[in-house]
Amino acid sequence: MSIYTVTVIKTGNSIALRVPKEYAQDAHLALGDKVLLPLPTIQKRQDRAKIERIVAKMQDMSAYDSIKNPIVWQRELRKDRNLPGRN
Repeated sequence: MSIYTVTVIKTGNSIALRVPKEYAQDAHLALGDKVLLPLPTIQKRQDRAKIERIVAKMQDMSAYDSIKNPIVWQRELRKDRNLPGRN
């Protein structure tokens, strides 16, 4: 699935989505076609300073001391999920 950037524009008394030509071609759209689109979600920006404070607190309380090898630890977590194609 490709991701395209669209622009919201005003056309008369309406609002429209202006899509790239590649989108219309890939979707085999013609003028007048009706398309169902999921509502977009706007992601909040991460508060990096807050994340750094939380990580620092976790380091101060030795929250990571039991993890001897982070790579092995992450691999084991992925295996626990039993997701297909993950070893």
